Amino acid sequence: MQYIYTMNINHHSIQSPTQIKTVQLGIPQEYKQKCIEEVYRLGDSMNQQTNVKAIMTTYHIWNESEVFNILLNNIKTLIHNIEPIDKRWEFALEDTWGAIYKKNSYTIPHCHSPFYISFVYYLQSSGSTPLIFDGCDFQINPIDDMLVIFPSYLSHSVPKHMEEKDRICIAGNLNLIPNKTNNPDNTP
Repeated sequence: MQYIYTMNINHHSIQSPTQIKTVQLGIPQEYKQKCIEEVYRLGDSMNQQTNVKAIMTTYHIWNESEVFNILLNNIKTLIHNIEPIDKRWEFALEDTWGAIYKKNSYTIPHCHSPFYISFVYYLQSSGSTPLIFDGCDFQINPIDDMLVIFPSYLSHSVPKHMEEKDRICIAGNLNLIPNKTNNPDNTP
């Protein structure tokens, strides 16, 4: 015998405490310039086959160059210090890539699920090409040295970059993993 169920599905829109954070890191220009040069050196590995319709490196730039290690460690430490998580967990960097937006480059709307937290660090940006959070009626006009941190489930995009000067950033995703230091038996 087969039963037919009738269900009523209700959708409730709520305001949540979702936060998008921006931080000026204060990275010295000399080091930022080394990172910029490395992103150019690594070049385009994705051939615009991702959501990013710009020059994009692989997803694991730390495997290709040690130049980014200081920057990525600083970003990971900062996120760990400002994102409220239970001490039994810690952040692990899952992937990180560089992107160079030349004139007319853009990124289509997408999210970074199933990751926990995402970031974009702007090595070079005038603020004229925004990072748009689709569906939230919110955008950020990033400038040089700005770090943007946001929940990975937020859809975001970048409209066509209309400047002659390249817009260069490092983006990435972090997940939560058990913190073995504060959780010796590995129970969540």
